[in-house]
Amino acid sequence: MGEIIEKFISGFCRSGNCTKTVCCEYEQQTDGRLTLTESDCDFEGCPNSASCLIRKEALAP
Repeated sequence: MGEIIEKFISGFCRSGNCTKTVCCEYEQQTDGRLTLTESDCDFEGCPNSASCLIRKEALAP
């Protein structure tokens, strides 16, 4: 298991019609890549996930 890194991402949430800050937890791999392991937003269950800029940023650390 690699080092755990937290990142806070702020942006507009279309589902909630508000500004939101999402906490994302990443695991740093031995080759330096970051893999998203947890977030406090339900990206998979969100009806707007395809166009969500917070999700886009979270998946491309």
